[in-house]
Amino acid sequence: MNRIITYAIDQVNGMVFSQVGREIAIPVLDYENMKPENNFQTAYYLEAVPALSAYIGTDLRWTRKVPNSLKNAHRAFWGGFKPLKGKNKWE
Repeated sequence: MNRIITYAIDQVNGMVFSQVGREIAIPVLDYENMKPENNFQTAYYLEAVPALSAYIGTDLRWTRKVPNSLKNAHRAFWGGFKPLKGKNKWE
């Protein structure tokens, strides 16, 4: 079975989501790594949730125009996808 990954951008906050099958990877703010030592720098990790629950309360725009660095983070999260090379811009 071929697995297809699709990307979406939340129109409210600009976060990038991805969907494989019936699950969506959503970015979750990692509060535990926000410390004074790193100037409270924000960090996120991805978490898979059922697709239906992810759609509730979000305004997603599905697109292919996502930087490769973000695509590669989602590809690594899902596993089995090779990293992409090339441009790393919002095009």
